[in-house]
Amino acid sequence: MKKLKLSTQQCVGCKICELSCSFAHFKAYSHDITNIHIITEESNCDFAPYACIQCQERSCVEACPVQALSVNPETGAIAVNQDSCVFCGLCVKSCEYKGIRIITHEGKKRIAVCDLCGGDAPRCVEACFDGGVTFE
Repeated sequence: MKKLKLSTQQCVGCKICELSCSFAHFKAYSHDITNIHIITEESNCDFAPYACIQCQERSCVEACPVQALSVNPETGAIAVNQDSCVFCGLCVKSCEYKGIRIITHEGKKRIAVCDLCGGDAPRCVEACFDGGVTFE
């Protein structure tokens, strides 16, 4: 199964991946409502993309006390039942890759985790021109 590959060496910090993700999922261009996020270290101009890489550990799924997270058998991506989630943050804390977080959209909290755009080429990969985000 294909997975996202994130490269801090290739990422130039343009954040086009964030915008393409937010539009694909929420029909809005926003850096705040996206399943991928770029962390910028301005003091040395470093940029690091973070998103769920569909790791083998699946610590977020194991950490969820209400089973709001599961693995999509077709894509291998983490699936979220937003209605079951209690937003305790245990999934966020358990992810050593910083690939999951809690966001707020239209006044509601949501778990933001990459769903691989349904298994097709993820929109962030299509938008990335520098090789910071690939799908292999």
